[in-house]
Amino acid sequence: MQKRQTSSKTNIKKAFVHLLQTKGLEALSVSDIARDAQINRGTFYMHYVDKYDLLAQIEDELIEQFTVLLLAPDNEAAVNNPRQIIPYHAILNALYYAKVNYDLLNALLMGNDPKFITRFKALLEQLIEQQIKNSKKLRLARQGLPEDYATEILLSSIIGIITLWLHKGAIESPETIANIISKAKQISPYELLM
Repeated sequence: MQKRQTSSKTNIKKAFVHLLQTKGLEALSVSDIARDAQINRGTFYMHYVDKYDLLAQIEDELIEQFTVLLLAPDNEAAVNNPRQIIPYHAILNALYYAKVNYDLLNALLMGNDPKFITRFKALLEQLIEQQIKNSKKLRLARQGLPEDYATEILLSSIIGIITLWLHKGAIESPETIANIISKAKQISPYELLM
């Protein structure tokens, strides 16, 4: 029985991702999901209240896994190195996870759920706060900017790089993107104009 329920949930999620990509969230219905997953609507309702509940549960699973990957304890050297405020290996692991879940993440980023980016950005912000809190040397040097703007500058480049990578089809390797993110943390936008 448990195996059948797991299989049903997997089929529902696959159907949902497919329909998100082809129809968009607002145009798809529970009937569409059930038909695509080759289940009856009753089976869908055994697991989810509606399509929004399904979306929320999928997002929660993604954020939970990204949290495990990004907020894992790190070594002291990285905690005190500003260039490693978001450690390379944590970003790399998150990028591998993103690549495995490319279809779902791409569907979410194609405008089907703007809240997901906000939640992911909040997770990165939590990581930065955790690293600063655990460090004896690091602080957010705001360079005369209000704290919320300074944080946004720090987070936007990372989010922008990951989003562009996904929109391009995640064709580059996670290592390539992790290296780009590492370089972006070390140079200012002004330096790109020189």
